[in-house]
Amino acid sequence: MHRHRIALFVLILLSIATAIIVLSRAPSTIEQTAVAAVPRSFVVFDATLFKNKPSLADYHVRPLTMLYESRLFVANQPATSMPPEVIVRSLAYELRASPDPVVLDIERWPLTGDSLAVPSTVSKYLSLLSWVKGEAPAVPFGLYGTVPIPDYWRAASDPMSPQFLAWRADNDRLAQIVDHVDALYPSIYTFYPDRQAWVAYAKAQIAEARRLAKGKPVYGFLWPLYHNQGNESLGQRPIEPDYWDLQLATMAQHADGVVIWGGWGDHGPEPWNEEAPWWQVTKRFMQQLGSTSLSSPTAAKAQ
Repeated sequence: MHRHRIALFVLILLSIATAIIVLSRAPSTIEQTAVAAVPRSFVVFDATLFKNKPSLADYHVRPLTMLYESRLFVANQPATSMPPEVIVRSLAYELRASPDPVVLDIERWPLTGDSLAVPSTVSKYLSLLSWVKGEAPAVPFGLYGTVPIPDYWRAASDPMSPQFLAWRADNDRLAQIVDHVDALYPSIYTFYPDRQAWVAYAKAQIAEARRLAKGKPVYGFLWPLYHNQGNESLGQRPIEPDYWDLQLATMAQHADGVVIWGGWGDHGPEPWNEEAPWWQVTKRFMQQLGSTSLSSPTAAKAQ
């Protein structure tokens, strides 16, 4: 009996020691787990507008070209109108040899609404994409924040709730657009300091994009400032460094890449700040990923 007790005691000690070793080797944070778990290539794009910005190539951050409404439309055009075809084709032709993806940012056309508004929007996007593809067929094109619809409250709600299902149905009405882009670029900006809610929103946006993407890559847009829409007290303020770290890690775990936007202030492009906390966090994030996880973007070509 005495020997059995000693053997049992030794077994317990060995079990405790093994558990301590395993726990000591486990990642200590959610962010580390997410980054370490990336089993595939991950692309980090720079779409920031800072002036005097250095080359970010040494950090494996790739450039991305944005075409904004200010370049596509002429002044005082009605909100429902198409941009002039000659302007769109000219801009696309200039980019025909670009190795970088191009994202069109048009936010004036309604993504929800009645049986006339949404089909009209879809038709406009399809015409626009046919023009750019006609002039630059080798360039991967996409649309900012279109499919899926960037709707914080509906996307972050219970997947079985009427709100979530209605959001999904609205996204289905835009699904035809997916056939004519090379990747999806959901907008996953930050509105509130609730990190758990933001993660739920981000995961829902990415999952919905994957549902509709037909195998095409999903690159989420992040902005290292709080969005001022619906949150005047925090709008345009920097996101806390550890919160930004969590956001990058969430993208690494669930998306194919991330597009970092920002650098535009009330008076135009803001000066680059090498010591900015968001950039310091991003550099550490890139080091954690390692060059083996970073590669050129791949895309299923649009039809």
